[in-house]
Amino acid sequence: MSEAAAANRLARESSPYLRQHGHNPVDWYPWGDEALARARAEDKPIFLSIGYAACHWCHVMERESFEDPVTAARLNDDFVAIKVDREERPDIDQVYMTAVQAMTGTGGWPLSVFLTPDLRPFFGGTYFPPAPRGGLPSFRDVLAAVAAAWRDRRREVEAGAARVTDHLRSGSPTAATGFDAAQATDRALATLAAEFDEQFGGFGRAPKFPTPSRLFLLLQRSRGSAKARSMLETTLDAMAAGGMYDWLGGGFHRYSVDREWNVPHFEKMLYDNALLARAYGEAGLRMGRDEWLAVARATADYLLREMRGSEGAFYSSTDADSEGHEGRYFTWTPAQVREALPRDEAALVIALCALGPAGNFERGASVLRPARHLDEVAAELGLDAATATGVLSRARQALLTARRGRVPPATDDKRLAAWNGMAAWALAWLGAALPEPRYLEAARRAALFLLERRTPDGRLERSWRDGAVSGTETLEDVAWVGAALVQLFEAEGDLAWLAAASDLVGRRLPHYQDASGALYDTPDDGPALIVRPRNPADGATPAASGVLAGTLLRLSALTGDGSLRAAAERALAADAALVARVPDATATLLQAAATAAEPPSTLVLVGDPQWEATRALARAAWRNLPRSCAVAPSRTVPVPGETVQRVPLFAGREGTEEGRALAYLCQGGTCRLPTGDPEELARALASLPG
Repeated sequence: MSEAAAANRLARESSPYLRQHGHNPVDWYPWGDEALARARAEDKPIFLSIGYAACHWCHVMERESFEDPVTAARLNDDFVAIKVDREERPDIDQVYMTAVQAMTGTGGWPLSVFLTPDLRPFFGGTYFPPAPRGGLPSFRDVLAAVAAAWRDRRREVEAGAARVTDHLRSGSPTAATGFDAAQATDRALATLAAEFDEQFGGFGRAPKFPTPSRLFLLLQRSRGSAKARSMLETTLDAMAAGGMYDWLGGGFHRYSVDREWNVPHFEKMLYDNALLARAYGEAGLRMGRDEWLAVARATADYLLREMRGSEGAFYSSTDADSEGHEGRYFTWTPAQVREALPRDEAALVIALCALGPAGNFERGASVLRPARHLDEVAAELGLDAATATGVLSRARQALLTARRGRVPPATDDKRLAAWNGMAAWALAWLGAALPEPRYLEAARRAALFLLERRTPDGRLERSWRDGAVSGTETLEDVAWVGAALVQLFEAEGDLAWLAAASDLVGRRLPHYQDASGALYDTPDDGPALIVRPRNPADGATPAASGVLAGTLLRLSALTGDGSLRAAAERALAADAALVARVPDATATLLQAAATAAEPPSTLVLVGDPQWEATRALARAAWRNLPRSCAVAPSRTVPVPGETVQRVPLFAGREGTEEGRALAYLCQGGTCRLPTGDPEELARALASLPG
């Protein structure tokens, strides 16, 4: 059969994940009216399979089951099969992941869910093997059992679906009286301390995830808590030293499979790398750790070099597998190192990384990471420190060049609005704080890409690839693009970014916030599901509701628009009971609540950006700025009247003497005397909360 004849409906989709399944013998449908109408017309249950392009076990289940003609025939006969890219439709994923977790106590991807024709879930799981294994039934057995239940025990199935659906609809926001953000923060830190791995950093044992929301909470509290600072330092050091960090190419893999951070799961996600680049950058500046700044730069450089399209937006992920094997692209045997390098460079790398014939991964291969101190290895090889550093630098570059000659992992090159917002948010901060103009320029290009593709009613396009748009806008998109726009204004003072942020929030926020103040993950003018999802807890990325609440507070402080602060406070109040109950799981909302509990802090910098005096004040500001303090920098002196009108913080502060910059620091209604002294500004900023 020709490839064209074998193609199914997914081959025409824009999502790389869906297209990966475009030649399966399964009669796949994308989520949409055609599939749902067929299920209703034929009274067939739906098999819903949810995953993403970089998902290793999604690929495994495809090879074992979806490419198998016998399994596909059974699936086609008894079910309407629908495939969803969770990155395009996080709303669908959220609803049915919650259902599977309720039914089984666990979840993950691939997500395998069986639905009634009216979309109510009644059975589900994650990965099912082709034959019974490890306590799991085979996928064929699951299909047979579900088909038999639908045929012979329909009333029982319907009752189960009703119970699960009722559970999904039972959650509602609950306000808390007397909520105290400081007390909740103390409880969160106590919980994290109890889970903290004192020896290897991170939380829990294995597998270990980077959890950026927790890192940002620790960073926010690092000034006032020695324990928070210690947990942050230990974790950042361990992650950067372990195999989860790509020692050759920069950037971070998804997570570590072991407690020691030695061996990663090799997929790379845009969101991890955007968030970790900023976490390492902020922590490096605040704590004076140049090695963390180097990690931040290398991670940002990786994004610009390998994860960016020609139009300036960023790809979603790269796969863990290449040539059918996980990690093959990234791992090395001693023989491969010797083949790629001159003898002296190979000897240094092999000794430094303690490479042996058994390897630390699979098939005798190893994840490259320094296992010994360079000085120690240099002494063994008879090299002085300077020479060893130079040899190692050349070796790493040569190994990276050699690695690029291998078959690379597949790239999911769709551009997601939310994740590009994260990247622009991180790069804008790094561009201003380091400072590094090319990071700021990259942030501008990504933000413009997103703004240029808004619909006439102000809606963001969730996903874009090769000119095709897919998915639907979510709260995550609005929250992160809004955060990026505000950060761009703070980085360079261009009023257009602030105007764009205000317009986005003004037009889209009402569609996500209900009368109680609660923020939902989907808009009221978007596609309807069996339940409207909302998830205030952090996951792999910070909770969108917390991100948006923080952005509203920041935007209100800059513009003087009190309605924005009121909207943030209503959102925080709606989930205060949840935050009080599990503050460690809602760290992003908790940080926003801590900001809201204090009078707004603002810093106005007035001076020509080209003056050295302005640059000196800016360096002091970014190195010491609490995350709760909003920044308004001038682009020119005197400050234009339009800027003063849109940013009242500039009123009465429009100009200064030639070559002399001034910083105005205020908290609530109290302002300090303006200063042109960077050291005085640093001391003042250090006295602020957060």
